[in-house]
Amino acid sequence: MMMVETELRPSPIHGTGVFLLRPVKAGELIWRFDSRIDRVYAPEEVASLPPHVQSFLETYCTWHEGVGVYVLCGDNGRYFNHSEAPSTVSNGISFGEDRAIRDLAAGEELTSDYRTICDHVRKNGNGF
Repeated sequence: MMMVETELRPSPIHGTGVFLLRPVKAGELIWRFDSRIDRVYAPEEVASLPPHVQSFLETYCTWHEGVGVYVLCGDNGRYFNHSEAPSTVSNGISFGEDRAIRDLAAGEELTSDYRTICDHVRKNGNGF
């Protein structure tokens, strides 16, 4: 669940991105898993869905290998784009917390290093 106010805009990185509506200080909480809005899917559950929904989940979910589940952010968090120099840092795959890596300005795009938030590259990811 996003812990700061954001909006979606076209991203210079890829497609749609998530942008801050107010400044954020280094270390401030940006996102954390919250089952009231974020959804967990077992692979069998994903496989039982229509192909267009499976494609959606492959694009927007993170995969947690250790638990064997997909996690879908239920809000703008699903639109974080990948960056080799991300604006956030995560303390765990899928179920962790993301914090600002430095002071961030209003209007700045929120990014993460996909290698630290999921065990597989997301569909349409940067392909590292």
